[in-house]
Amino acid sequence: MLLFLKRIRREILEENRIGKYLLYAIGEICLVVIGILIALQINNWNNGRLQNEAAVKSYENIKRQVKDDQKELNEVKGFNTYFSKAYEYAHRIIMEQDKNKVDSLALIAMGLSQYSDFHRSGTIYETLVNSGDLKLLKNDSITSALQQLETTYIFINKLEDMHWELIINELSPELRGVINYATREVIRPEKLYAVEMQNIFYEIIGLTKIKESVYEQALGEIAGIIALIDEELAPK
Repeated sequence: MLLFLKRIRREILEENRIGKYLLYAIGEICLVVIGILIALQINNWNNGRLQNEAAVKSYENIKRQVKDDQKELNEVKGFNTYFSKAYEYAHRIIMEQDKNKVDSLALIAMGLSQYSDFHRSGTIYETLVNSGDLKLLKNDSITSALQQLETTYIFINKLEDMHWELIINELSPELRGVINYATREVIRPEKLYAVEMQNIFYEIIGLTKIKESVYEQALGEIAGIIALIDEELAPK
């Protein structure tokens, strides 16, 4: 093709046809420009395709992570509900001063050291920012939802820390010497029915209720993110 164009140009110059040469030169420039534009278009299309593929992978990774979180949250939520009901039962025993149920009260008091614990140290949104993959997500609703979920996770982490501190700082000292953990024998039953133990149960019940609400909030946010991603991944 280039040899053909060069031959035409040489013939035109030899015949001294300046007007035709100018037309030829313009045509040659147009061909070059068109070639460049086509190459740029192909390059842009290829880059767009690669970005779309990367975005799809990123959405799929996010969906997998939040579904894992969803599964674990449902499990810890179940534990939290179970513990909360047990604590409420123990609190009623203390309120009624039912000494016939001292063994049940002791068993539940021993179980106060067990609690639902959902911790997330590395969050999805932060990971996307640090990796540079955030720019692949064109749906602002998804990125906003991920930010909100991160905020909810931070709050859950604080609640779990509060629960642990309550166990260590208030429960452990109060139960020391009250129950023989090896034999489950109640050594000082009066301590189990004291106002101090009643207040500990009351505090932990309140905390489990708050945790229940925040777990539900996180699960709702996860369901929303999954729905948005499914929309994004649906065939257009």
